[in-house]
Amino acid sequence: DDGSIYVHCDWRVNSHIRFILDEIFGSKNQRNQVVWCYGGGSAPKGYYHRKHDNLFWYSKSNGSWIFNKQFRPYSEGTLQRGLTAVKGDHYKLDEKGATLDDWWHGKEVQKILSPTAYENLKYPTQKPEGLLSRIILGHRNEGDLIADFFCGSGTTAAVAEKLGRKWIAADLGKFAIHTTRKRMIGVQRQLKEDGKDYRAFEILNLGRYERSHYI
Repeated sequence: DDGSIYVHCDWRVNSHIRFILDEIFGSKNQRNQVVWCYGGGSAPKGYYHRKHDNLFWYSKSNGSWIFNKQFRPYSEGTLQRGLTAVKGDHYKLDEKGATLDDWWHGKEVQKILSPTAYENLKYPTQKPEGLLSRIILGHRNEGDLIADFFCGSGTTAAVAEKLGRKWIAADLGKFAIHTTRKRMIGVQRQLKEDGKDYRAFEILNLGRYERSHYI
């Protein structure tokens, strides 16, 4: 009942997706439309460069949902100016930083553009771990369950495991399952080397009801 769903899309279908989500979850349960900004690429002719996608956040209920406030670093101008010049001597900057807003940008959530980036698994729709970390930390607590039914390269499962959340990952593509399996074995190996806890996981083939167990 305190769960949330994030749906990612770009400018081509965002208006259609919004109507579908309103129908399923109710417009009153939309909490935010997050703008995910990124750079890179050449400058087009005849229109503005499209450099953002949309993240629609809906909660299951209108009365109770998990929301853990997150912070971003203050800009250099804010650090130099402070708040007292604007609001008076009774105000001071929060040591945690500025409250995160609905416009996400910066190196923490930057798209994986470089072919030599350490995260890059050469999967076409791969998301940066920083983006999924921000979503998971904001809406699920340690030990809670995360589900991604279009898991692709396995970023959601990898981040959830690193953050101590339980997870379910599903996909129709064999390449996605293979990529996620390989990635999760690597995550477990790294957690073990770092002396951190990790869980065994299973791969279930729902078409043939075959089961494999990986530790």
